[in-house]
Amino acid sequence: MRWIAALVLALVVSGCAKYPSSSAGRTTRLVFTMTTDGHFRTGLGPGESGLPYIYIVALKLNTDENPTTDGPFPVVQPGGNGFVAGGCTHYILWNPLASPQYQIWQFNDATLNQSFYVGAPVNYQTLGDNDKTMSFEVDLSQLVPAGQVDTIKSVQVNFLTMNNQNVSGGGRLWDALGDSTVTTQINSPFLVRLRANQTFTNANQGTLEPRGDCPDPDLDLTDWSVEVRLP
Repeated sequence: MRWIAALVLALVVSGCAKYPSSSAGRTTRLVFTMTTDGHFRTGLGPGESGLPYIYIVALKLNTDENPTTDGPFPVVQPGGNGFVAGGCTHYILWNPLASPQYQIWQFNDATLNQSFYVGAPVNYQTLGDNDKTMSFEVDLSQLVPAGQVDTIKSVQVNFLTMNNQNVSGGGRLWDALGDSTVTTQINSPFLVRLRANQTFTNANQGTLEPRGDCPDPDLDLTDWSVEVRLP
């Protein structure tokens, strides 16, 4: 995947954006927020390389409330597709060089090496170079056909940050849910059940993601939330 080359359309200014959606077609929605200790690096700031850091929300949709299969994991050493491993069906990428900045992708192979562009979230917060919290909203009918939405009972979620998407070489800096300095916590996707309106946060889930487990503040996740909004 060469998402930067394929989808660089325009630089966009900071503000709010919304894609129209009719209430008649609305299904269950998920609202995601992610906060870093520094800021979301566009690559265009002073001393930056011209390419943005990678910020992704990775998802695995399940027809079981209690899946026994893996959820999305970070790629710690460059390899594979360069950013996500484990079980993953979709991911939302923040790309400040594209318009809109948020892009929904769906994997179409079990090896996670092939994916296709689905569209943009129904609502999203456009970010500038100094912003440190992103927020966007996805309708499940964007991820599966509307007739299949009711079969999705849970979603495994991980928030992934990294300084590059290289598939080889070294120099990888990254963060994800869990304490990245503790080996047993590296693969810690969060399970979201879709049975009721509710909001999961870093605070009410026992601070799953600590501050300071990544040396680069622009990659260091400090807060997150997932809100379930039933139709």
